[in-house]
Amino acid sequence: MRAVLILLVLTLFPGSAAGAREWFRPAHAGRKYVNVDLTPARGLRHPAHTSWHRQLVLWDGVISEHRLREGKHHLRLSTPSGEVPVHFPGKVLNLESDRTGYRVGIKGELQVSSGKVSGLTGRSVILLSPPRPWRLHPVPSQAPEARDRLYPFLCWWVSFHNPDAPAAQVEIVALSILRESRKNDIDPLFLASLIQVESAFDVDAVSVSGAIGLGQLMPFTAEGLGVDPHEPAQNVAGAARMLAGLLREWQHGENPRAAALASYNAGPNLIRRWGGRVPRISQTANYVFFIGYVHQVMTRIAGEFSS
Repeated sequence: MRAVLILLVLTLFPGSAAGAREWFRPAHAGRKYVNVDLTPARGLRHPAHTSWHRQLVLWDGVISEHRLREGKHHLRLSTPSGEVPVHFPGKVLNLESDRTGYRVGIKGELQVSSGKVSGLTGRSVILLSPPRPWRLHPVPSQAPEARDRLYPFLCWWVSFHNPDAPAAQVEIVALSILRESRKNDIDPLFLASLIQVESAFDVDAVSVSGAIGLGQLMPFTAEGLGVDPHEPAQNVAGAARMLAGLLREWQHGENPRAAALASYNAGPNLIRRWGGRVPRISQTANYVFFIGYVHQVMTRIAGEFSS
């Protein structure tokens, strides 16, 4: 086995979340919807409006400190505009390991006091890059997908999300994403972005509602798709098949990708009632935004990686 040395990419972000005026930008406004215009540059350098208090944002930066106190995660997020304290009141996916030095996007509510942003109450963390060169020892594979230019990138991406995952498991996830994307004629990075937001590539993930595995398939959904949701490769196959079907359904709509993701999250019947538009439901609108944002970042890094 030959070690593959992966160098960090310095140009990770497409500017900032505020620059995202693409298909995934939230169509609705309010404190429960991500405000992509309220960036660290605006929030930390200008007097804070009282209306910003508890506004949902996605702020990206580097974790300069990560501590666990009384079972709660406390971070300091370093941004070009300054450092921001972040505390998480509940359990957080992606923070099981020490993430100091990682570049991340933090979804959280702004805390405003005395005319200043005093911090963020974190809800979730999106990992975007590890803090150091990441060494992989991939299991030799004869699968045709292993020759795809995206294969080493996906192995790297999955691996830094789950540093303790066996190399064979990382390989299965990466190969499955490539294989099922090809079968269903969808962008593999789009599928990977959905899986990242759904499960952070945790093959054993189970939600409080009972959704299972990488693509967070409900048992009845998996049964309808003819897959075993507990088996990683089959779970990816089911997620890809479902996503491809939704993209086909909305291919002639005004925003096919947003409608497909909203359908994956909230169910196609609801989106049909909304005429193919993302409904005025904050959880669904934010879900579409996060996947679109991850896909934008992932696509940029993959391009740098391949070159």
